[in-house]
Amino acid sequence: MPSRIMSSTTLDRRGFFLAAGAIALTTACSPRGQDAAAATSQTVRMTGDGFDVTVPTRPTRVIVMEGRGDLEFALLAGYPIIATGNTFQPGARPAGQFEGLLDAQTQVIGGPDGPTAEEIAALSPDLIVMRANGWRLDWYGNDQLTKIAPVLPVEVNEPDFERYTVDQFSAIGLLDTVQPRLDEYQRTIDDAAAVTNGRRIALITSEPVAKGYVIVWTNYLGNAVATDMGFTVLHNNPEDEEGNYRLSVENLNQIADAEFIFHQTTDSTQIDGIAAWQNLPAVAAGCSAVLDPQLNNGLVITATSFANRLIEVVRNTD
Repeated sequence: MPSRIMSSTTLDRRGFFLAAGAIALTTACSPRGQDAAAATSQTVRMTGDGFDVTVPTRPTRVIVMEGRGDLEFALLAGYPIIATGNTFQPGARPAGQFEGLLDAQTQVIGGPDGPTAEEIAALSPDLIVMRANGWRLDWYGNDQLTKIAPVLPVEVNEPDFERYTVDQFSAIGLLDTVQPRLDEYQRTIDDAAAVTNGRRIALITSEPVAKGYVIVWTNYLGNAVATDMGFTVLHNNPEDEEGNYRLSVENLNQIADAEFIFHQTTDSTQIDGIAAWQNLPAVAAGCSAVLDPQLNNGLVITATSFANRLIEVVRNTD
């Protein structure tokens, strides 16, 4: 199955360029050349949608803000992470796809809104990593954080996660470091062909069902992964900039053609008691499964874990 890696000059769905060549390295360099160039410099300039920052190429004390896709980036880079937030489960060590990947000495700091500036300053980091969307929306107080240490906004949770991985890690001179993970993903989706067989699936978030609707995925990272695997994803639309739409409980029959339904939720009992859900053929046949919400935010580690979850469910059902 062909890889979806694309040129770094491709315009993404938000309408901006993230070009490795614009990051204090010559645009004429190949990704390997960029690796070599970045490795000889003490800092690198990173530019993207709403940010233009200069950060150290080889930091020694890194703090991660959210503990999700930003944590994955730092882990893939091999950064020495001294502390991370975990907004998904404050105070707990990040688990799921990150199980066993975090150094035992790494502290977990902050609450549901992430670490405070005071907590961060006390640890004297030389780099702070956060999700680029958090930077754009100023979740943590960019002005305060940049007075403590350089901040690296990273793009994660995009359908075109392979290109984002290649571009960003080429820019910081670490493409060779992340390449084994990209290769592992490719092997995973290639092996999945034996179980997917073009089967029709629906990907939804059922968490808001108490409000009378679910969220149908049209253009998320999960859509791209499932498509790579060989599934036929109902309502898939790579051109949809929103990435999803609301579907009322009364109209759940719009996903009745799905042979498998995968739904993201922290409490599956909310939807289990709804007759329209139980009447869906896939649900009635025992072919529905819960997706860990942590699998909706990341890069290639998350994508591989997402693929493995889908494979596990289908194999256990067959």
